Amino acid sequence: MAEPVDMMKIDKILDGFSIPPRPDLLKDIDEELKQEEPNIRKISNLIGQDIGISGFTLKVVNSPLFSLPRKINSIEHACSYLGIDRVVKLVNSVILRFKLSEGKEDPFTTRLWNSSSAVGNAALVLAEHFDLGEETASDCYTLGLFHNAGKALIIEQSPDYPEVLDKAYRQSNQTIADIEETEIESSHEVLGFLLAQSWGLSHELCNVIAYHHNHHIMMATGEAQEKQIFCILKLAEHMTGLSEYFSPGSNDQEWGRHHQTILDYLEIEDFQLADIGEELKSQGVDNIYST
Repeated sequence: MAEPVDMMKIDKILDGFSIPPRPDLLKDIDEELKQEEPNIRKISNLIGQDIGISGFTLKVVNSPLFSLPRKINSIEHACSYLGIDRVVKLVNSVILRFKLSEGKEDPFTTRLWNSSSAVGNAALVLAEHFDLGEETASDCYTLGLFHNAGKALIIEQSPDYPEVLDKAYRQSNQTIADIEETEIESSHEVLGFLLAQSWGLSHELCNVIAYHHNHHIMMATGEAQEKQIFCILKLAEHMTGLSEYFSPGSNDQEWGRHHQTILDYLEIEDFQLADIGEELKSQGVDNIYST
């Protein structure tokens, strides 16, 4: 397991921030999932109580990402067709967006959620490409959507955060978290870790979120599953051009420093990325390797 997060750092970073609790809807769904035989209809009815969440969930399910042979018209149908666990994880990520956005449509928040959706979709397809199994692919999707959620908390407290991020993404010798802690005494990694914990994500997902800009810690101390989903995340970030969302023209400095470690772990070469990019495109995921 990746090394524990420094609790003194957490106390310092939490000053002025509050971590939104897990919504009651997810708690109610969890209670039903704990039953010996979970009731699909009851779970779908719980999700359907929120029109915005259920509607957005169906929109994602019917997107090219899932490549389903026919249209899914209800949450109950989605649960039956895709499985309860997969739908619930998708709903979890949808609620995250609704909970933290609070209906805001400012440019930064729009870029944040658009980038998270792109990375999540790419991570899911990449996990399937590497044949990592349905559960790991679902975790990669959740990780892609959740890993930058701490940024949504910071922008509430620090209006100049977009400028700090732009500077951080251009740095070639410091991590993004280091720049954040210097400039605003906060870190989206740690805030995201705390949010993921409070929402009940697995230890592995929480750990990767806590260190997703610290390659050395993750690759040196992470368990096999953590390293695996971390590498999928970093490849998904690169292929979707994540840095361009927050720092146009920054040339993806982080990928430049650590790409060989990621490629070696996944046992691929640079020249294969073009073909993988075409596969992503065929699944409805835009990326820098396909036009």
